[in-house]
Order: sequence, then structure tokens, then C-alpha cells
Amino acid sequence: MALHESVLQDQNARLHELVHSPAFVVVAGSLPGLYVATSLENGFAIGVVSAVSILVMAALAHPLRAVTGKFSYLPVMLMVSSAVATICGFALRVVDPLINENLGMYVSIAAVNALAMAFVMDDGYAASPARTSSCGTAVFGAVCTVATLAFVGLINGMFSTGEIFGLTMNELAATPIAIFGTPAGSLLVLALVTTFINSIVDAAKKSAASQGGER
Repeated sequence: MALHESVLQDQNARLHELVHSPAFVVVAGSLPGLYVATSLENGFAIGVVSAVSILVMAALAHPLRAVTGKFSYLPVMLMVSSAVATICGFALRVVDPLINENLGMYVSIAAVNALAMAFVMDDGYAASPARTSSCGTAVFGAVCTVATLAFVGLINGMFSTGEIFGLTMNELAATPIAIFGTPAGSLLVLALVTTFINSIVDAAKKSAASQGGER
């Protein structure tokens, strides 16, 4: 029995470390927009919409909790997050109608991401590198969402059409890679991003451990 409890505690500790890691924050923020991150412009646009929705809902989480009841909190939060995503969609339509058309219904799906952030903010969730601040975690997640989706769009566009920063690379355009520009390709690039983030985190831990050992 004691061994069983020890295994459960170890699993819970590992799960807690995973959920509160920078890689988890990046993946959670980027997933809703992966499908339409097929070019740098589309990736950046859906990243900005997601980031704005995350920040707005993170800021409104506690005030809305204070003015809503136990049973009305969920529908109110859902309504507000949908309204925020809709307003972002209107703004995007004014700025660039073509990109808004390319993103389609996925602008509204950013509301789901924002709603999730509101709940984690309400629970006091904080992850690395802002373990002491839920607001800092929301800002980190928003910034990483923009950067990650823009990078995913850049890679997708480069290997599927040969275009990068408005220029066409004839070699890549002549031999496009089919997986890029699809959800599978976006997931592959996201996996590479999370691997890079984990390598930085591991390097930082080893550096801190070596400095502690020298002391």
C-alpha cells in the first residue's frame, strides 16, 4: 500500500511538473490556431487574435467571478469569451479582409482558448518562467502563442509554396513537401518548437545545478 501511494505521488509530481512547464503553456496556447497557420501572415494573425483573447479573459477572470454567481459564472464567461473573439474577428476583417476569410471559423475558436485561460487564472495557475504570477503566465502564454503560430506558418509556407517574407524560393517551390501546409505538418513543427523549449529548460537546470555544486 505504501509503495502504491509512493508511485501515485511520483506520478502526480511528474504530471504537475509537466503541466506547469513552458512547453505546456506554448502547446496549450497554440493548438486552437494550428490548422490555419499555413503561412506567416495567417499564423501571425491567428496568433494575435488568440493572444488578445487570452490577455482580455485573463484580466476579466477575477472581476467576472466577483459579479457572477456560482451557476451563472460558466455561461457568462462563455458569452464574454465569444464576444472578445468576435470583436477580434471584426477588427481583423477591417485590417485585412483576405486573411480574415482565410482564417474563417478559427477566429471564433480562439474563444475556447481564452475561456480556458480565464479558468486557470481563476484557480491561480502559474507556470515557468513566471511561477509566482498568474498574470505573468498569461502574458508569457500570449507572447509565445503569437511567436509559435507565426513560426509554424512561416515553415508551412516555406516548404509548401516556397514563399518566405514575400519572396519565392524557386527550389522549394518546385519541390514542395506535401505534409507542410496541413494540420499534420503544423503539429510536426509544434513538436520541434516544444523540443527546442525543453532543451533550453534542461540546459538551464543543468547550469543551475552545476553552479550550486561549485558552491
